[in-house]
Amino acid sequence: MSTRGMWWRWPALRRTLVLIVIGGILVGTTPAHAGMPSYDLDDVARLRLQDISFFLVLMVISSFVLKLLWNGLAKDFKSLPALRFKHAFGISLLLGLAMLLILTMISGIREVLTPGAWRKQGATYQLNSPALKPERQRSLAQLRAELFRYARANEGRFPLNDFVEEIPEKLWEPPSGNGVRYVYRGGLTTNVLGQPLAWEPSSYGEATLVLLSDGEIVKLDSAELLKRMEP
Repeated sequence: MSTRGMWWRWPALRRTLVLIVIGGILVGTTPAHAGMPSYDLDDVARLRLQDISFFLVLMVISSFVLKLLWNGLAKDFKSLPALRFKHAFGISLLLGLAMLLILTMISGIREVLTPGAWRKQGATYQLNSPALKPERQRSLAQLRAELFRYARANEGRFPLNDFVEEIPEKLWEPPSGNGVRYVYRGGLTTNVLGQPLAWEPSSYGEATLVLLSDGEIVKLDSAELLKRMEP
């Protein structure tokens, strides 16, 4: 019997090729504009769709490789049953979920053993490294220099808000802040001593660096910070 076209009769291989093609289309599709109305996904939805398509293709490829390896091993060990593609896909999915569970447990144990070692930065988490503290001090000191320069030019008054043109926008962002800004308390003057003027956001942990209205930089927790701001 002719072998022409026999490979296409293999259901597993046919499904694999179809899924790979569909996944490739989903990953590589870009919007085409030719004067016609078009509806596009926002950035978050597009990234989600690309991630799902990418992992779907990886799952299909992994399942196909697992099926080939298993059936190749079954030729030498007659006690092993032949593995169909859907079974290989189920095993790959189960192993993937098991690995996800293990990684989640490792992350949980890491947080329990080192509480407060990680801080949320946007959608991700970053390590509160001790090596970052000098950089945090230096960043707040640079903001201090600009704030006091502004105050000297305005009869001892600090800016009313943190969007004044005289102070560069970059100085309002702490190191590794990923877009977050220092918390600023406007309306103070250099005559008011010991009042919190600017401090790091809460994402840096319970104790943050605080710039006082007299120029001192101290480390305070949230309770001490609120107490300092009491009239």
